[in-house]
Amino acid sequence: MSLQQPPPHVGATFGFMGAVGVIINIVLFIADIVSDGMLAFVLYRQAEKATDETIKATAMTWFIITICIIIIPMVILNIFSLLWYWQNKVCLGHYCVLHKMSKSQVVMRVLIHILLLGPLIRYIDIMRYGIKMQQEVKEVEMGESGAILRRTPKGEVHAVLQMVISRDTSMLDMMHSFLQDAPQLIFQIYLLFRSPEIVTGSSGNMDSLTIAVQVWKIFLGVTAISWSLVSYQDELRRSIPKEKLSCGATVVCLLWRAAMIASRVIAIATFASTYQKDDDSTAIFSLPKRNNEGEVIVSFPLITAGALFVHWLLMTAWIHAQGTNFCVGEQGDRRPMLELPYNLVIGAVHIFCYINLKDTPSRRRMVFFYTLTLIENSAMITVWYIIMQVMYNEWFQIVMIFSIEALWVLGICSVIGYYAFLHPDKDQIGRSRNQASWRS
Repeated sequence: MSLQQPPPHVGATFGFMGAVGVIINIVLFIADIVSDGMLAFVLYRQAEKATDETIKATAMTWFIITICIIIIPMVILNIFSLLWYWQNKVCLGHYCVLHKMSKSQVVMRVLIHILLLGPLIRYIDIMRYGIKMQQEVKEVEMGESGAILRRTPKGEVHAVLQMVISRDTSMLDMMHSFLQDAPQLIFQIYLLFRSPEIVTGSSGNMDSLTIAVQVWKIFLGVTAISWSLVSYQDELRRSIPKEKLSCGATVVCLLWRAAMIASRVIAIATFASTYQKDDDSTAIFSLPKRNNEGEVIVSFPLITAGALFVHWLLMTAWIHAQGTNFCVGEQGDRRPMLELPYNLVIGAVHIFCYINLKDTPSRRRMVFFYTLTLIENSAMITVWYIIMQVMYNEWFQIVMIFSIEALWVLGICSVIGYYAFLHPDKDQIGRSRNQASWRS
């Protein structure tokens, strides 16, 4: 790195908006834990209240699946968090958080991760080191130019710590969103659509508490995914370094992500909830079977899984073709064996949303991705409308179709508004329109 390009942490700051961002992360994390607990409780209660043994067994299965979606991603997340703390210790030496603590504090940190609360301690670290790096400043005389405020060496250490922890935490938040929130969104919408009488343990008397908790979890999930994507984007800009997103840009980006995520998960869950007259409406995944007429019946959850698998393979191949270089050696050479798993993970993220992986013109990539999702969403909701006409009132089906398409349009309008008016590099983008240079 040349003298003209100082390390990113030199210009790092932590002001009021940074503190607000950390507080929002803490609130979302706690709200997510509380909503997970409430969701598990109401589903378990409905299973216990059911009088029919078949309904009871099915509801208990759905409760167990919900618990698995909650616990397994949190275990993975906290393992990665501890590993990254240790990796930072190896790479950063005395810059690492673990070098600043006593053995008892390190043990306490490990115990917190065992309790699956690792992200919470990371948010506290971000706040703590952000405040410290702002406090460790002093006046430096510059001769005739007077004195300027500069960070002390200790303040520079705190800036490095704060920046590294923020970067890793933003990646962990995004992993959490797509390992837990996205599957939970689809599954809970699926439950509401497929067989509400199973969820409520009754024959049509809807339990308002169960529905309220599920709807709240869906809303919170969309918010958490959107916030994690915008936070990750902001951290990438900070680490390059580039100008941070303004408040207006952040709001529009949240609207863009929320609209696209909501449109996508509703379309997927609605399609998966479809069932034919000879299909078991309570089964989640059932093997293909023949009906009385000898026709092969394949459950729509299985069809949905197959469609998403094909989409994942297509996205992985597309990402690989872009020549990503996330995993490079010490000499800057690509490492294909490490790059492939990264492409597979990001391909799974692209089931739900688009992420710009290269600082190159991206307009055509965005047009391709969002056109593909529009086609897929429209195809899924059309199939649901045709097959489920006899199950729902026409006005309800029209509302669902309109909602999915309108959310997609809202997302596209937000994208255009962001890049045209609020992107930090909008002037550069305006000068390069002929080169299609939308950048994240």
